[in-house]
Amino acid sequence: MYEGSMVGAGSHVFAVMGYVIAKQVPDRVNGSWVELNPKLLAFILGDTEARIQEAIDFLCKPDARTRTEGHEGRRLVQVGQYAYKVVNGAKYRAIRDEEARRESNREAKRREREKKKGLPGIGIPLAGELEAMKAISQGDVERCDQIAATRATQLK
Repeated sequence: MYEGSMVGAGSHVFAVMGYVIAKQVPDRVNGSWVELNPKLLAFILGDTEARIQEAIDFLCKPDARTRTEGHEGRRLVQVGQYAYKVVNGAKYRAIRDEEARRESNREAKRREREKKKGLPGIGIPLAGELEAMKAISQGDVERCDQIAATRATQLK
């Protein structure tokens, strides 16, 4: 978005497009759509209603420098008073969905690690294990054998 044909369009255009990407809703008829009320967006984004309307108009205009086929390079197509079709909505949703998938995988892995912390032998040393490893590192094989024998007796 930041290196494409919108370069130099102004921060208000990027702010509105970011809002569009974040707020778009899948739709069977339009692919994706978003509601853009300039008065509301001016309040949300901290800009004037005129500049928000200017940004929406810019996003609805044909773009000769576009890298995307169709709709003459328009990013938005007005379909209602405040409703706009998001031309590349599926593309933006796929990016967002991929990030959501990655986050879900990270969370699942975190939960798996948490679970393993409570299992004996996985993540937490068994009783006497640290003492036995210390004995081995000091070359005290007899002490290590004593610890192992004591542990074996305890498990019976």
